[in-house]
Amino acid sequence: MSALVLELDGVSIAAPGADEPLVRGVSLQVAAGEVLGLVGESGSGKTLSVRAVAGLLPAGFETEGVIRIDGEDIATLSAARLVDVRARRLGMVFQTPRAHLNPLRTIGDFMTEALVTVGGESRGAAEQRAMELLAEVGIGDPERRMRQRPGDLSGGLLQRVMIAATLAMDPPILLADEITTALDVTTQEEVMAVLADLRKSRNLAVLFITHDLALASAVCDRIAVMQDGRIVETLKAATMRADACDPYTQRLLSAVLPADLRTGEKGSDPVLVVEGLRKTFRVRAARGGRRESFVAVDDIGFSLSPGGSLGIVGESGSGKSTTARIICGLERPDAGSVSVKGEDWTLPARGTAGRRRRARIAQMVFQDPYLSLDRRQTVRQCLREAVGVHRRSDSLAELDARVDELLEAVRLDLALADRRPRSLSGGQRQRVAIARALAADPEILVLDEAVSALDVTTQVEILTLLDRIRRETGVALLMISHDIAAVRRLCDYVVVMQAGRAVEQGPIADVLDRPKAEYTRLLLDSIPHEGWVPQRRIPARTQSLPSVATSTTPVAVPPGRKR
Repeated sequence: MSALVLELDGVSIAAPGADEPLVRGVSLQVAAGEVLGLVGESGSGKTLSVRAVAGLLPAGFETEGVIRIDGEDIATLSAARLVDVRARRLGMVFQTPRAHLNPLRTIGDFMTEALVTVGGESRGAAEQRAMELLAEVGIGDPERRMRQRPGDLSGGLLQRVMIAATLAMDPPILLADEITTALDVTTQEEVMAVLADLRKSRNLAVLFITHDLALASAVCDRIAVMQDGRIVETLKAATMRADACDPYTQRLLSAVLPADLRTGEKGSDPVLVVEGLRKTFRVRAARGGRRESFVAVDDIGFSLSPGGSLGIVGESGSGKSTTARIICGLERPDAGSVSVKGEDWTLPARGTAGRRRRARIAQMVFQDPYLSLDRRQTVRQCLREAVGVHRRSDSLAELDARVDELLEAVRLDLALADRRPRSLSGGQRQRVAIARALAADPEILVLDEAVSALDVTTQVEILTLLDRIRRETGVALLMISHDIAAVRRLCDYVVVMQAGRAVEQGPIADVLDRPKAEYTRLLLDSIPHEGWVPQRRIPARTQSLPSVATSTTPVAVPPGRKR
């Protein structure tokens, strides 16, 4: 057996003033060259356990038990030695990269910082190494990316930047906390292939935290299952389904998305019509101080009826989120039109009343809830404010009653209502964001990766909830996602985007079961499944844009059943 590089022995973690510890007696081991998966629902204690290893617990949290790195008990190390061990021996990639990057600094500054200050490399050598790392994780044109700032990059690109920066010091231990949550399937495959290569070439040990059981089964050697702060069992990944004994593990394994949530009937006028949409940004060029044009969205068109659902899929940077932001009025298009209930939304709303009316019609749930929620507000304050804006109720009791309804609708414990976003898990924060959007009783709900941060059982609950809401109220769903399985279950129609264009679009079964475009087939082949091995597909991703398999004539999405 390879030498153990990370050991947790009876580790418990308690929050200030809490009656019970949040993590209770966790013991696990990771050997050199091994990938150990840590799975469980949001709030089970996965991230807290990893943050205890990295020394990133919030102030006031207390830890008991033993944590060893390369055989050294970190509790016995001097402060200087502990800093050195964590800087050089541990690499950690977080779930929400945008929250850990300075928006005023360039990607190049971020990438070279550790190489210069810790590794002692020259600025020139550090920049060259940084560009190699960016290319290694599948980021095209790394020289230009080095000059950009976090606000210029999509969520998936930022996550790849974080992974590349973490690998800069060649750490023997990698703590990966939901590192693929924000990534599309092809980027996920490339990142996991990179980690697989590093594991072999450097004998890298990886503690892989995820809620994606299919991915964990494919890339891990062993899987530890965590519930309510405890490890309930540890299994070999290859035989996990057959060997699982604990009821909780069995429930996770049986929690699959409903076979088909889609319902529809034809005849209603569309609530949303998008035609010939185009958006170009001015971005930093690879060399010099000039800027150049980047086409983010190019001739996109579709329509959406009340109760209908349309999914837009594609890699990070393909233009999915830009399309959604244009529809919601957060970006202005260069060409084309967005018509909502017959009104041209490419024109600015008239005054505060007009903006509020549009907000009641269309609500958006963003990819990163930590940034979209006010960190100073409790969950109840956040939802109370949203309800008050749209319902204008003077009664605090009425506001709180509606808040309780929303929390129940998204399956969030009422006991969490007085917490702030920082004390919630990623999945819990996303449910708060969904509840806030539902507070307006919208007619269009735009979901920008709204289920990507959720564990599999919560995904089932949220998707089932969204389907019930659209059937009962007639709300139209526009789902932006890299999770093709979720889109397949919830959506009637799908648009596949690459480099700003629709390479294929049509009824969900036609596109995903009988794809015409090579790019669509690449996306489908990249989804983890039994026997799946991640492959390096960068050459396929950087080839010229394939021909459009279907025209960009607006796709009409039939309505769902209405109450």
